[in-house]
Amino acid sequence: MRTSRPKEPMLRHDLNQILLGHTAIIGVGDVNHGDDAVGPMIARTLLDAGMLNIIESGQSPELDTWRIRELAPDAVLFVDAVDFGGSPGDAALLQADDLRSNGFDTHRAPLRLTMDYLERELGCKCLVLAIQPRDVRQGALMCDDVRSSCENVARMILDHTLACKH
Repeated sequence: MRTSRPKEPMLRHDLNQILLGHTAIIGVGDVNHGDDAVGPMIARTLLDAGMLNIIESGQSPELDTWRIRELAPDAVLFVDAVDFGGSPGDAALLQADDLRSNGFDTHRAPLRLTMDYLERELGCKCLVLAIQPRDVRQGALMCDDVRSSCENVARMILDHTLACKH
């Protein structure tokens, strides 16, 4: 796991490496739970900018595996709020092994299981671009540090896409 502020060159370099191939970006999270909205916020920003291969998956990315399969990606980058012990707004690129594998609830299987399934079935690499949340309570607002990280991450992805078109 590599942790950094999204504005740091290391995260930009790592994202650029992931985005070199045919990559699907999946926004995961709940827009009604404060900082948990990072995935949907970034996915929506990328979709609004006209990017392809973006899925706004909400709370249940396991229900979108068929859509991911149709994209036939080399890599899948899930974007989600994850408590990895950093400061609010810190970002980390995580592999499936960095995530816990238990914890089913009535609405969502652990993301690790979805990643393991996609890697096995599609032969693609799956990673999570995790942003450390501050508050994921129902009705909370996204904090400024997390919002800034979302904006920076979306800009990095868009910058890479624009650079590849030229």
